[in-house]
Amino acid sequence: MTSLLKDIQSRYSSFSDKERQIADYLLSSPDEASQSHIKEIASKTGVSVASITRFAKKVSCRNFVELKLKLVQQTHIEKSDDIDEALQQQYRDMFKDIRALSEKESFMRVLTMIQEANRIFIYGLGSSGLASQELNYRLSRMGFTSEAVTDPHLMVIRSALLKEGDLLLTFSRSGQTRDLLMSIEKARENGVKIVSFTAYGDTPLTALSDEVLWTIHPIRNGIFSPGLDLSALFLIDRMTTHLLQDPARNDTYTQTVSIIKSLSHLNHLKE
Repeated sequence: MTSLLKDIQSRYSSFSDKERQIADYLLSSPDEASQSHIKEIASKTGVSVASITRFAKKVSCRNFVELKLKLVQQTHIEKSDDIDEALQQQYRDMFKDIRALSEKESFMRVLTMIQEANRIFIYGLGSSGLASQELNYRLSRMGFTSEAVTDPHLMVIRSALLKEGDLLLTFSRSGQTRDLLMSIEKARENGVKIVSFTAYGDTPLTALSDEVLWTIHPIRNGIFSPGLDLSALFLIDRMTTHLLQDPARNDTYTQTVSIIKSLSHLNHLKE
């Protein structure tokens, strides 16, 4: 059964700006929304009551009352589920959605771009910064010249110094973060190739990107609200596995892991 929230999630890229404001609120706070009056939601999202009513009809509800009822039913089911089972189901749903979005041709092109880049910079703000740091950690271990940048001011500086032959990987669920977009625009002016990891199409970020790898916008259900985007982590795992098929990269990775273990052992002895 397709839930209301998943329906909203799948239609997100087709929404207008006002509709996205409503969708963002419903996706991030479904439990709160299910207990709120339409005027309260209008106030919190900065849209009119009429806009919310039109939105309800757009997502196949006859009116706001039906939309609210569907939210109540969904949040009630999720709260009543066994916690372990609820988490397992969320993982299953996520990987099912990732497989549905997977485009092998685009993924393989991104791998080639990584292998051919002179330098790799990985941008991400907030929780997306965690994904950028994880990818950087893995690429560095394989011998790539890479850097994770999670500060918006440093992004501007790095973008100004990027040049043709460099590669910029960006993590952003919404694809609309202003500070990030300003830096990406500057990098693109310098002839840098852009790859984005994002949950939504038809955004300023995808318009600036040469390649897009799709992630999943997590639905917050009151039980599980992920920090690190698990769908992004899946893509990072997938990229790492493919890149390590190169014997030279695999050897470098093995050497760096061995060095790290040796240093950890020495530090342990000093203690």
